[in-house]
Amino acid sequence: MTHRRYTALVLAGRRGGVDPVAASEAVTHKALALAGGKPLIVGVVEALRGAASVADIMVATDDREIVAAVHSLTVVPTAASPAATVARVLREQPSLLVTTADHGLLSPSLIETFCARVPDPSDVVVGVVPRRALVGQPNRRTFYRLADEAYCGANLYAFTGARGGVAATFWAGLEAERKHPLRLAARIGPATLLRYATRRLDLAAAFALLSRRAGAVIAPVVLDDPDAALDVDTPEDLALVRARLSDSRRCGRSP
Repeated sequence: MTHRRYTALVLAGRRGGVDPVAASEAVTHKALALAGGKPLIVGVVEALRGAASVADIMVATDDREIVAAVHSLTVVPTAASPAATVARVLREQPSLLVTTADHGLLSPSLIETFCARVPDPSDVVVGVVPRRALVGQPNRRTFYRLADEAYCGANLYAFTGARGGVAATFWAGLEAERKHPLRLAARIGPATLLRYATRRLDLAAAFALLSRRAGAVIAPVVLDDPDAALDVDTPEDLALVRARLSDSRRCGRSP
């Protein structure tokens, strides 16, 4: 393990179509929905500012209201997808900590835990949350079922190595094919998909195969904090974040 200070990149772009959170809150972007008395993106920025591992913060967006909300920060335009945005920023910033503007319960302690576990050497590190951490939690996430455990994403990534840009470009290619299963299988490899489907891949093996396909060292960091798994994709997610923040204020502590 090694200690770094990162430039943080907050992804606040759009995937197209009507966003249910933005629509329900009558805002231009879901990151402007209020939780804990402030827009979601402001909470994310405050968490990053409170983390010792973060040296600087950038926001990727094309939304004017988000630009106004983060007026003191560097704003970069979004590309065709989140991964394409990261790949473009990596050309100028070779070491990035990446998260999303809807990470409703992000905290300095969660960021520090993730950063402290980043292995060296690695090119890309991906935060994941095991299903066991979410037992009894009301939020619904998409899990990848592996041989050892089921995992969901944590919307925390560290790009630390020389081939981080290569991995981001590979990731962008996967995003482009996500609605075309045959082309996606060709990129990942049918043998890998078969091993996944038959539950013969554990976490280490899955990331080893992903690294081989991407041409970069990609490693997981397992986070047992259920807050790491809650991004705001639905009005129900937003209600959960608001409830957690309200409970935390009553108890006089951070979420």
